[in-house]
Order: sequence, then structure tokens, then C-alpha cells
Amino acid sequence: MNISALRFAEAVCAGHPDRLADTIASRIVELACARDNRALVGIEVALHRGAVFVDGPIAAGEGESCVVAESDVVSVVRQAFRDAGYGGRFPPEPDTLEIRLDVCLGPLGPDRRAMRHVSDDQAIAVGYACRGKRAGYRPLEQALATDFARALERLRRTRPELGLGPDGKTLVVVRGTRLVGVSLSVHHLAGAEWLALTEAARQACLDVAAEYVEAGELDAPQDVDWLINGAGAFEVGGPSGDNGLSGKKLVADAYGASVPIGGGAVHGKDLLKVDPAGQARARQMALDIVLGGEAEEATVWLAWRPGDTEPHWTHIQTS
Repeated sequence: MNISALRFAEAVCAGHPDRLADTIASRIVELACARDNRALVGIEVALHRGAVFVDGPIAAGEGESCVVAESDVVSVVRQAFRDAGYGGRFPPEPDTLEIRLDVCLGPLGPDRRAMRHVSDDQAIAVGYACRGKRAGYRPLEQALATDFARALERLRRTRPELGLGPDGKTLVVVRGTRLVGVSLSVHHLAGAEWLALTEAARQACLDVAAEYVEAGELDAPQDVDWLINGAGAFEVGGPSGDNGLSGKKLVADAYGASVPIGGGAVHGKDLLKVDPAGQARARQMALDIVLGGEAEEATVWLAWRPGDTEPHWTHIQTS
């Protein structure tokens, strides 16, 4: 990785519409796989204002019917909204959501069950790792963007008097190990004390950055270009302000803009499907190379064709 170049990454908070859609899709997968560890799941989620649409197949269980019911899916959707912080001061109300389902529910028959180890689609999976334990062996900018978003979420939960909302975004720019710029989009109540809110949000991020400094992975922040809510008040957020769709945050879910991504999203797909399984495998291969001391950073590409039981092509790049 070119340490002299500017590098960029962004992340979103739990109440961002796309992240909320991803969370719902992933929780449906978790539910199905908890009841049948070979469940076949391919769920998509879309949402806007008080409406949520869930579609796709769930094949799980060996009896006469699926071990996941439509009522289970509805419960998952409502709980995901509650956990993200919606209801009360920030609409929509989870209990009044209009939830529309077009899900194909059924058992997973023995023939299909026996073929779960075979790829049912083509896929390109990319895994990456680099030095930096505090960053989770991820690119520094991507780790900071993600941790800044989590810091905003903690601030919302621990200091409700600030009026922070569930939605939010972070954008981080670094050069080498220097923090160059940070942009925060902070969802908030109308009439929130602006100076207190912005100072708390900035300090929450600086507290996280201090952990990276202590770990020797980031220079002490100096002359950082900060921007908070550059477009003005962010009073209407979440599904009330924008639509959400699962699978839209591929780069934010991966390694930021400096590392290539593969071709598929992972949210809403069971872990036996080649997209999530392949990305996890490629990431572990890259981690093994870096943690084994073979390289400072590693990128692994794995490519499957339909019908493959192992990746047909493998390419590894290290430096």
C-alpha cells in the first residue's frame, strides 16, 4: 500500500437505512441457521419510512414445513428497528411498521441438503490483512471509520441528553499513519444543543484515535480537517429520510476504498453460500500470511464457478 497517498474509508451507524436492511437480513440468516445449521437462505430487504419489504427463499428443517415462520421474520424486523434506536423520539415506531413479505418458506430436502458443499453460483472473493493489531489487521482508515461510527452509537446510548439519533455516517482520510480529515454526519433531534453535540461527537472520535496512538498505529492527531454535518441540520434521518436496501455497503463492509472488493454482498446469505464463505476464507488466508510473518500485507483472490467445491482460481499478492 502506498503510504504517501491519501486513503479513504467510510462507515455508517446502526440506524442508517442500508445498515438497518443489512442487519435484518443477517438476523434472519442467523435465526434460520440456529434452527438448521445447513439452512439455505437468500434474503433481500428494502425499507422506507414505515414500510419494510423482505423477499427471498428460506429452506430449513427436515420435516414437512420450514422451521422459520413468517411471524418469526416479522419479529426480527421489529426488534432490529428497536435495537437500532427507533421508536419514541425517532420514528418509525417498530410496532406500527408495515411489513410486507414475499418469502418462499419450506424444508430443505435431502437432495439439496447433500449438495450444500457445492457452489450454486459464481463468485469472486477477496480477503485482505495488514500489520496493525488495534486496527484488527485492517487498513487503518477503514478501522478508524468503523470505530468512529461505533463511538457515535455509544454516545447516543450513554448520553441521551445530547439528542443523538440512530442514523449517521463517518468518512476518514489518512496519509500513512497520519489522520488527515474526518467528516461526521450526525443524526439529531430538532432543537438539540449544537455546540455540545458536535464537541461530544468529535471527542468521542478522538478518544478512539488515542487508542490507536497508544498502540503505535496512528500519529497523534494534529491539524485534522474536521467537518460535522456539513450540509446543515440532520433532523430527519433513518428510513424517514432515505430508503434502505441490503447489500449496498460493499466497500464499507470490506476494507475501504484502497483494497479491491469481490463481486458479492454477504448479508442475507447463509454461511455455506460461496460469497460469505469465500470472503471469510480469503480473509483468513491473508491473516495467516501476515500473522505468520511472511509479509506486511496480503491480498488473496479466490474465484469459484457454479458446481465447484473448491475455488478454481487462487491469486495471492504480498508486500
